[in-house]
Amino acid sequence: MRIRSVPSCVALAAALLAGGAAADGPQAKLIETRAATVVTVKAALKISGSFGGRSIDQEREMTASGVVVDSCGFVMMSSDAISMPRFARMGNQQHDIKFTPTNLRVVFPGDETEYAAILGATDSKLGLAFVLIRDLKGRNATALDLSNAVEPKVGDTLYAVTRLEQGFDYAPVCDEAKVIGHVTKPRAMWVLGGGGADVPHPLYTAEGAIAGIVVVQEGVGDERSGFRPFLLPLKIATGTIERALKTSKQALEEAPKEEEKPAEEGKPEEKPAEEKPAEGAEGGGK
Repeated sequence: MRIRSVPSCVALAAALLAGGAAADGPQAKLIETRAATVVTVKAALKISGSFGGRSIDQEREMTASGVVVDSCGFVMMSSDAISMPRFARMGNQQHDIKFTPTNLRVVFPGDETEYAAILGATDSKLGLAFVLIRDLKGRNATALDLSNAVEPKVGDTLYAVTRLEQGFDYAPVCDEAKVIGHVTKPRAMWVLGGGGADVPHPLYTAEGAIAGIVVVQEGVGDERSGFRPFLLPLKIATGTIERALKTSKQALEEAPKEEEKPAEEGKPEEKPAEEKPAEGAEGGGK
């Protein structure tokens, strides 16, 4: 789920309208070479509990952007899309709400198939979640090339390749973000400005090297100053991805199998196999 400010929406619209002029810049090349890694994650999100003294029990369809980080069908997304958003936990309001994602599916660009997946791992500190496709059914999943990395510096202009919503044909777009500072608490990260800072997408240089992964970080101490986007150094993100992949593969092995389809009519009757729930297993990653 992507929420853009009015200025960033205006900037994006201007960029789209000026497509011909941008042909000489890096945007067209980055869309051509990096868009295949950007997918859409869908889920049925069950919300239950209480908020502000009011009981809640509902289910809604969730759609969020994700990035393939391993060719086995391993996708990174924002954990705020499938859990209680971290910014909503601030303040003195009393609430006890549980978010339960079920029926996770991954949609690849240009492919109408919805590939069933499980929630394999989460990292609550970085606001990242990882889903693993149960069966790629023979298709190829183009993953990020994490070996082509670069260290950014203040003043750099970086680029994010993302997608619009289903109503706009999941069209790939290339937005800009600016490195405007650096912090050391709660960890070393680069401060971002501009409309292209969307979790959990990588930011690229004009030449296509990865400068890091966008996360939304909460401040620390008595005056936390809320949340804002940062660029997480790739060496930290890579370690998180590797641990999450290991946890997710184990979770997939332990997950209940998908429900079997009923036998076709006309075939001899057979004793039906015991049906199992199709929900994915949840895991934790640090």
